[in-house]
Amino acid sequence: MTRLEPGAGKLARRVLRGGWRSNALSLPDNCIRQREFDGSHLKLPGFSQCFELHASQRNAIWRVVQSGNTGLFHAVGAGKTAIMVAASMELRRLGLANKPAHIVPNHCLEQYAAELVRLYPSAAVLMATKEDLAGDRRREFVARVATGDWDAIVMTHSTFELLPMSAGFTADFIKDTIREIEMAVRMCSADSRSNRIVKQLERMKKTWKIRLERLENQDRKDDFLCWEALGVDWLAYDEAHSAKNLFRHTKMARIAGLPLSNSQRAFDLYLKSRHTMSLYRGEHRGVVLATATPVANSMAEVHTFQRFLQPNTLRSLGLEQFDAWAATFGETVTALEIAPDGSGYRLNTRFARFINVPDLMTVFCDVSDIRTREMLKLPVPILKGDKPRTVTCKPSEQLRAFVRSLVKRAERLKTAHVDPREDNMLMIASEGRLAALDMRLINGRQPADPGGKVAQCAREVHNIWQETASLKRAQLVFCDLSTPKSGMAFSVYQALREELIELGLPAEQIAFIHDAETDSQKARLFRQVREGKVRVLLGSTPKMGVGTNVQRRLVALHELDCPWRPCDVEQREGRILRQGNECAEVEIIRYVTEGSFDAYSWQTVLTKAKFIAQVMSGDKGIRSVEDVELATLTYAEVKALASGNPKIIEKAGVDAEIAKYASLLSVWRNQRYANESEVAGLPMRIESNERLLAALQADAERAHAVLGSDLVVNVHGRTYRGREEIGEVLRATVRSARASISRSARDEVIGTVGAFELCVFIGRAEDEVHLFVRGASSHECRPCQTGPALHASLVETIREIAPHRDDCAQRLARMRSKLEGLAAELQRPFEHEDRLAALIARQRELEAELDLGKDEVGSNAVEDVPEQIAA
Repeated sequence: MTRLEPGAGKLARRVLRGGWRSNALSLPDNCIRQREFDGSHLKLPGFSQCFELHASQRNAIWRVVQSGNTGLFHAVGAGKTAIMVAASMELRRLGLANKPAHIVPNHCLEQYAAELVRLYPSAAVLMATKEDLAGDRRREFVARVATGDWDAIVMTHSTFELLPMSAGFTADFIKDTIREIEMAVRMCSADSRSNRIVKQLERMKKTWKIRLERLENQDRKDDFLCWEALGVDWLAYDEAHSAKNLFRHTKMARIAGLPLSNSQRAFDLYLKSRHTMSLYRGEHRGVVLATATPVANSMAEVHTFQRFLQPNTLRSLGLEQFDAWAATFGETVTALEIAPDGSGYRLNTRFARFINVPDLMTVFCDVSDIRTREMLKLPVPILKGDKPRTVTCKPSEQLRAFVRSLVKRAERLKTAHVDPREDNMLMIASEGRLAALDMRLINGRQPADPGGKVAQCAREVHNIWQETASLKRAQLVFCDLSTPKSGMAFSVYQALREELIELGLPAEQIAFIHDAETDSQKARLFRQVREGKVRVLLGSTPKMGVGTNVQRRLVALHELDCPWRPCDVEQREGRILRQGNECAEVEIIRYVTEGSFDAYSWQTVLTKAKFIAQVMSGDKGIRSVEDVELATLTYAEVKALASGNPKIIEKAGVDAEIAKYASLLSVWRNQRYANESEVAGLPMRIESNERLLAALQADAERAHAVLGSDLVVNVHGRTYRGREEIGEVLRATVRSARASISRSARDEVIGTVGAFELCVFIGRAEDEVHLFVRGASSHECRPCQTGPALHASLVETIREIAPHRDDCAQRLARMRSKLEGLAAELQRPFEHEDRLAALIARQRELEAELDLGKDEVGSNAVEDVPEQIAA
């Protein structure tokens, strides 16, 4: 932490109370200095040196050791496993942790344990499987963990959940939660307009009470089988984004865009993280959460990680409750939207805009080690063409006809009263995405399209398979919308496999991730891909994304459909753009069907991913972020996409570019307001300093005359010389002044020092009495208790007049120079004004051409741009 600027204390106190709201408000640039960690000195005894750790890994290890709770938010493939392993071993070696536990995804157990042993061959590692908690083996397992001296205990997410906290600990926590909800109800009950909110809170309270009753009434035979009994005092939780759906009670329960899911996994981790921190007297220590995608879909997820990692900080800032956090860092946006039944418009409120983003990230980064791919510059393969290649598929007549039917359905929603349970825009959009993938997902009797995605992908995979046959290179194919099915039901997986076999690929070289149902089967399948025995692996993002380390021979990655969330794109592409890949150059291929929802979906997801990346990288130019929703499309967008109009894609690009320049304009405007305010005040400050400089110049000449000979002081008509004599009379004067303190402050002239008047200021308390000399201006003496010290203080005050004059002259010169510079700066227009104006004009043209203006109200941020430029 560095020293606050003068005058920043009031703002800092507002910050600590969590009371800032304005978009234009930010912490002073030097208010908080993020700590930097340098782990270059680490020797890491016991580390096998099987590879050289990167500087980012060493720094992160040292951060965990030094600061405690840490969010390891490093890019996919950055080596988070090595960081967690080395950090836990260092903590144990230093006596800062006794029994570390590593919690990993279900299919990564054997892989993680093997990597731990490879890094630390002499470590005592216990790998806990689901079988260890089956039947009578549970007692044996608990005894082994509790009594064993383990360097690391590795278990899966599922096994971790099978070891709950004790009933007493859980019950106490639930009672505290119910108490908090009751307090919120009492606060809302005073407002007659809050009936709906009160009912919502009462429903939450009832849910928690039912949970408490079940806990108290359940018959637990193995009461000893609880987490506290294991003696674990340090947690490393890998792929922590899987536990982001943590409960929250909020008065914003019915606002769209704000998920209120409450998963058992997240609740279980929350309880155990609280227990772990309690072992360190409540300090932020003992918990490490690792994921490449902490923000999967919404910036509101940051609050969840803050609750896991820095609860004390949230409490001290008054941001522990989500409503307080949302009031500080978020805004609800109300706009006209088409009603779900298409019957007309309605006002809908969404928690969609995040403000004060740099301030949020400043607090969050206190426990977060964020390293993006651009920051790390890891030795990963080069992406061919520097970007994914898009394969465009022509739509078949059947697809064109189906999309036209979607337009009619969307139009019917607008003009007729349709039960939303029968049809709605979400169903239309979902079916449109399925049709863009393969029409057989809509109608299994449709013939195969030779120009469709499946056929195009099969040809691309076959060509790459032939070209890399000698090196046994492997390929991944991602498809989320159609998974393998039993029986006669159509599946894109089976269709693609049949196409590949027809083209000449051996069946044994093609595999589905879904066929590997157990952890050991997945480990065996991954090994076959790394060895080149399986050269084409098909899977979905949930099953083949996180923790799939098969990159050794990967040369190409195919994406048949667009995922819903930006984080899924990063998880997919992180499978191939990863350390340990033998290929110098790799390729990512995306398949897009013309005249469908594909291109629009990709544009929207990637735009959102870009904003999230900018925020996570600490871009201070972004003070507010609009959450991008990808749930439904409007009627006009469906119509534009159905017509095959490329302008809908152009509009998405224009919208993204406007958002970028609008953010820059906001920063420019804020700086301009600050400059205008300073220019308005500088002339008065310059005039004041000119008068002060003239006074100091005259006093400096007087001081020179006084210091040119022995000091002579005249007090009450008597003359005094010498250090002892002058000091004694000054001490008597101060003592007399303290005795004459009254209710009103005053100053008195008690004598002279050369051409200066010698005065005493008498305040309303004894510590408010001090001497000063007065010429053209006043110069205060440092308060002292003894006579010699008072004499020295008087001489020092007179001697400092000339340096003060010089400082004032320099300050005046700086003010004049700054005024000239700011005046010139205010004459300069916004650097990107022409480009932004052109984009806004083009946006309006596109909206008119695409007939979008009738269906939606634009974002306030974009609507305000013309007015901001005009201002």
